[in-house]
Amino acid sequence: MTLLGLAPLQLALLLGGGTAALTTLYLLRQKKRRIEVPFVKLWLDVMKRSEVESWWRKLLRWLSLLIQVVVLGLLVLALGDPRLGRSEKGRTLVLLIDASASMQATVPGEGKLTRLDLAKRQAGELVRGLGGDDLAVVVALDGQPAPMGGLSYEEKDLLGQIAAVVAQDTSGDLPAAADLSRALLTGRTRPQVVLFSDGGYVEAELGALGRLAVDKVADVRFVPLPAVVTGGGGGNGAVTALAVRRYRRNRLSYEVLTRLVWFPAAALDLAASQGARKQKAALELLQDGEVVDVQQVELVPGQAIEKIYGNLSGAGRKIEARLRLEGAVDVLGLDDRAFAVLPERRTQRVLLVTAGNLFLEGALLATGAGEENHVKIERIKPAAYTPALAEAYDVVVFDAVTAKAPANTHVLYLHPEGDACPFAIAGVVNAPIITDVDASHPVMRWVALGDVNMMKSAVFNPQPGDRVLASMLKQPLMVARQEATLGGVRRSVAIGMDLRQSDLPLRVAFPVLLMNALDWFAGDVDDDMGSRKTGQFWRIPLRKLGKDGKTERVQVRAGATAVLVRPDGVPLSVPVSEGFALHYGQKVGFYEIRSDEVGARQFAANLSDPRESQITVQRELSIGGVKLAAPAPGEQALKRTLWPYLLLLVMAIFALEWWSYHRRVTV
Repeated sequence: MTLLGLAPLQLALLLGGGTAALTTLYLLRQKKRRIEVPFVKLWLDVMKRSEVESWWRKLLRWLSLLIQVVVLGLLVLALGDPRLGRSEKGRTLVLLIDASASMQATVPGEGKLTRLDLAKRQAGELVRGLGGDDLAVVVALDGQPAPMGGLSYEEKDLLGQIAAVVAQDTSGDLPAAADLSRALLTGRTRPQVVLFSDGGYVEAELGALGRLAVDKVADVRFVPLPAVVTGGGGGNGAVTALAVRRYRRNRLSYEVLTRLVWFPAAALDLAASQGARKQKAALELLQDGEVVDVQQVELVPGQAIEKIYGNLSGAGRKIEARLRLEGAVDVLGLDDRAFAVLPERRTQRVLLVTAGNLFLEGALLATGAGEENHVKIERIKPAAYTPALAEAYDVVVFDAVTAKAPANTHVLYLHPEGDACPFAIAGVVNAPIITDVDASHPVMRWVALGDVNMMKSAVFNPQPGDRVLASMLKQPLMVARQEATLGGVRRSVAIGMDLRQSDLPLRVAFPVLLMNALDWFAGDVDDDMGSRKTGQFWRIPLRKLGKDGKTERVQVRAGATAVLVRPDGVPLSVPVSEGFALHYGQKVGFYEIRSDEVGARQFAANLSDPRESQITVQRELSIGGVKLAAPAPGEQALKRTLWPYLLLLVMAIFALEWWSYHRRVTV
């Protein structure tokens, strides 16, 4: 037996003090009452006999004291909250309650109840049916699975853990939940994992749970949602993607791309529902809360369609897309809206260090350079270059020039030579042919280099972290590098060929390559300040614009923090590392990041997960072909909490003493 209330020393002091007080009261001499009688001599003999107490009366008096001491001892023991030890019949359970985005879907015919509400109700029923020896803990299964408390025998504690589970705007990380369950259950008696979910997991994710059973760490069980969840018709219309970008040749205008999907609730097999009736919907586009366009769309079950809004303009930066179904119930409102923030109209200052190259200058002009497009190009001779001069520019382009001191900014190296080049040169190859291109890198988007002719090219020796953009039979001819600095990141690209001895400047791929490089340097392609995805760790760059629209790198002091304002208006203090604010995103909507160094910047976050939007409900789950069974009810056992029994015993003793007093046994 263990004590979870007052400490043993405290209980001993209470018992000792109370016993001493009771004994003192019993030792006090009783004062006899004075009674007047009509004839004194008649009562003299009676009074003499009553003064002589028998040994039995003395014993009854001490018995009464003993009863009071026993009652005191039981009350003091109850304050210690004694608990019985756990028998070998008890189980140790981890209750995984799915708190992903799809669990926010409402249940047809159940008012405003969500799938999570039903799952929590089922988990509560299981907890109330646990045996007296069962130990359990509740884990919220979202993008970052975490226990809602400690392992507990207490029904009230476990019900409180269940009530604390809140659905997040992320997918559920089932493998991480399996690892957490392994840590909680290893070495425990009769371990078991119980999953409460709509079952939207792929085989690979379920395999993580299956390994718990294979490794004999825990038995795995599944509690499906009630059948009412799949009834009532309706479905879910979702905006699964929203992207905005400014035109390079006109930074005042922009275009918006949206991707829409319709998932009928009853169509569990989407392939069989392609011939189903199309769903009509209205797609609204808003800028700073005002509607700028409305389109009528028809959605085919399970098929994504894209809508593009072109040549838009306006002073607002907050872009929102809303999808409204016509004649159907949308059970998941979370993904009916998507958010994005227009990129800032930054002025990009480019310093071209060259002895003269009309092809290069013409290609830069083709990228949209000019005052009105916020790209300013200045040209200098190699002899006039200094590192201090480069500090005033966002990008430096070295054309067949290798500076002895590298520039502390973004750099594009064209045909670098010598040991001063930050990219180590392993040698030179004559008449190379590009055989491999990393099309996934932002610099190489829509760039075709397979038939480019060149006289020669430098071969680079990539360092750890470098990305090879183009190569000939594993010989790197183009390399990209990204380095962390106190002010953010410094990016650079090295192209080994000499433009004057190549036909690349005559091809469309060359201005596209330069445009991609400038966008990558500016952060327009991977900054994600326009829209981010929930369920990921965000690295939010801390940068600001100067009065001339030029991006300024910010020096952030060590140990600094920033304030992140969530879509619900709650401010959070987030850490800053290497010029980036760090945060795990869990809510969709518009955010604002604030710091003393950069002021305030806005960005948006979206669910952007078709799997969560699909809202398919699985009534059965199988791992390795074996169906997961439902958990068994707990075995009956004596409750471990003893203080209620102690109080009942005290009441029984009081009742017995009351009876003995009135029967004049103890008086």
